[in-house]
Parts: sequence; structure tokens; C-alpha cells
Amino acid sequence: MSPVESIFPNTFTYLRKEACVPPVTPDCGGPRNTVMKQRPVIYLSGPDRLLPDGKERMKKAAELCDKYGFDTVPVPDKLFIHSSSREEGIALAKERLAGIASCDLIIADTRDFRDLLEPYGETSMELGYAWGMGKKLYCYMKDARSCADRYPGTRHKNEKDFWVDENGISFEPGPLNLMLVSPSTVVEGGLEEALKAASADFFGKEA
Repeated sequence: MSPVESIFPNTFTYLRKEACVPPVTPDCGGPRNTVMKQRPVIYLSGPDRLLPDGKERMKKAAELCDKYGFDTVPVPDKLFIHSSSREEGIALAKERLAGIASCDLIIADTRDFRDLLEPYGETSMELGYAWGMGKKLYCYMKDARSCADRYPGTRHKNEKDFWVDENGISFEPGPLNLMLVSPSTVVEGGLEEALKAASADFFGKEA
């Protein structure tokens, strides 16, 4: 049982039942490649698939992963089509959670989505679920300065010497929310920089 599952056992039992997710083992990487007889499998997360050329971008990303010795979880065509109904959303979420269950690591594009200081909401959810399943997490962003340094508005130090915005709300100390940064390897750059970090962990050297 992973750390998050021990805290929310009923929630994860429900999610597994709904998404047909296999039980989590204590081995690093979750239920799939516990003996690493196959190439490690990456689940790619991020907003690129939302772009007009999203399918081509995901194809090129998978080719780059292959170059570094990784397979990728296939992205079904339905994910490139705009969906709006609750039923479609639940069906897609189940499919994505099952994809995370089948991988060994997740590599996420955590860029500031729509100029906000937060990644794409779906990506945050997927990272949290992957961490709860014991997967290795890698995040990449072109600008990995702290949230305070990237903030486009007015900021100042409060009496506790923390950076806060115009409303007095403090900033996260790192480039992302602390709950995303803490369990993740965060690299500045793009997918290739994240793949180099993952290669060092999985193969003992940069490819």
C-alpha cells in the first residue's frame, strides 16, 4: 500500500474499482514493471494535446521517449476531441487513470497554463494520482523560477518575510505547489531534459 493509499484507503479502493486499476505493490514503479523485464513505460501528461496540432505533438513526444529507451502509454484518439458532458469526462478520467496504473513513471509538462501560476488542472490531478500509486514523477517547465519571481502582479514581503501578492496571500516557495514539487523531480527545460533525468534514474546514465 502506497503512502497516500494508507491515508485514503476507501477512496483508492473506489478508484481502482471504477478504473479497473490493478492493486499497487510496494515496489517503486507500482504494479507494472516490478522486475523491469520490459522497457520502462512513460505516461505523458500536459496540455499539448489540446493544441490544434496536438496529435502530431504527442507522436513526436513518443518518438523522443523511444530514443531514450522508454515506451509510452498510447493516447487514444478520443482525447484529441473536445468533450463536454459529465459522462464523457468520467469515461476519459477512468481511461487516463488506467493508463497511469500501467506505467512506471509520469513525465508532466507543468508550464504555467493560460498565464496562471498553476499547471493544467488535469496534469495536477494525474500527478497526484501517480504519486499515490508509487510512480516516479518528473516535471518540466521552461521557467522554473519560484512562483513569486514569475508572478506578473504586485508582490511584497510580509512581516514574516514571506512573499505575498496584493491580497496578502503567500506564494509557494518553489516553482510549483509544494505538494507537486516535493515528490517530483523538477527540471527546467522541455521534455528532453526530463527524459535525461529519468534516464539517469532508470538506466544509471543520461542517454
